[in-house]
Order: sequence, then structure tokens, then C-alpha cells
Amino acid sequence: LEETPIHPIPSFGYPYALCGYRCSHCPWVMDKNVLDDIPSMQRVTILCGSADPDGATSTMCGCARSHLESKGVSVNLIVVSDMDVSHCRDCDGCRDGMCVLDDEMDVIYDAFATSDMLILACPIHFSGPSSLIKLVMDRFQPYWFDGTLPHPSHAVALLCGGSPEPRFDATIYTMRAFAITTGMEWKGQYCLGDTDSGVDVERIRSGVSSFLDGVIGDRK
Repeated sequence: LEETPIHPIPSFGYPYALCGYRCSHCPWVMDKNVLDDIPSMQRVTILCGSADPDGATSTMCGCARSHLESKGVSVNLIVVSDMDVSHCRDCDGCRDGMCVLDDEMDVIYDAFATSDMLILACPIHFSGPSSLIKLVMDRFQPYWFDGTLPHPSHAVALLCGGSPEPRFDATIYTMRAFAITTGMEWKGQYCLGDTDSGVDVERIRSGVSSFLDGVIGDRK
């Protein structure tokens, strides 16, 4: 799968391509039934990397929380823009322990350590992740030094882009690298394009719900 081609998106009807795209002709498109269920899923943390409470990213996060809670999963939705989180200073102060900065990142560390799965959600900005979600990922430098720190077992992403054919690949690669560094198995991503034309709540709810059912299993 390392040779997965990078290409634009001609269709938005299929949310399970490993590369983040859903081209009907692509041999790498993955049916949701191929994804392994996670039967022990009890706690999920959602990191919302958007400051727009009415935007597509926030809508995806809200739909994800509602759907997971309907399946009996405990969900902690964290809106990064509402928190006091400083930038990583690259001081190596975490080399022998946790981050030395005193801010609300501790709330995120605690949620991360006690969750079974992490959902990273953000809009695409200039073909990359939003500054808010990148701010949080950069503060996980302690996990680079200590691979024994507690962490979720799995991670997924909910991504959106304003153009008809967004470039999701750089953000997916960054998030997958983050997952690998912090010890999580990457379970895929739901990618939504053309959000500049408006936020279609029903479309988002349907797409996010189907994607999550493919990840954790269609629980009744």
C-alpha cells in the first residue's frame, strides 16, 4: 500500500480509500467491510481543529459524537480553539518526563491517555492541516522520547476541504506519522470536499456515521 498513487478526487460518494480519496476506478479503494471492527471501544476523544462552531469540521465532530454515543461509546469532544494551549518550544524539557509548559494541554494529555480511540478533525488549509490541530500534535513530543506513555490504540481522521477537489494527502501523511509516533494504529479517514458551497448536515451525518460504523462495527 506504500505505492498508493496520489490523485485528485472525481467523486465524493465513497469515504473509505486508504489514500483519502474515493475514485471509483482506483484499485486501492477499500470497502468498509474490510476494516477491522474494534469490539472493545468504550472511550473516544475527538479533537476539533476548527474555530468555526458552524463550519463543516464542527458539524462532523458533532455528528461523530452523537453517532458514537448512540452506540454506547463515551465521547469527549475537545475544541482546541476554546483552550489555552501554547506552541511547542522545542526545548527538550520533556526528554525526561512530560511537557514542562503549564497550560491546558494537560487536559488533552489526560483524555489521550484514557481513550481507546482518537479522532483528529480539521479543515484543510493550504493543502495541510489547520494550525489548531497541528499545534496540539506538536505538543506530543514527550511520546517521541518515551514510547511507554499511555495512549489510545487507534486513530482516525475527519477532514474537509472547501474546494471541489481538495488535496488531503499532506494532512493524512502528517496525522498518520503522529499516530505512529504515539503508538496508535491508523484506521482510516473520512474526507469531505466542496464545503465552500455550504454545510450539508445530512450529507455529513450520513458519511460520518457510515465511516465510523466501518471502523468500530455497526453496533445496535
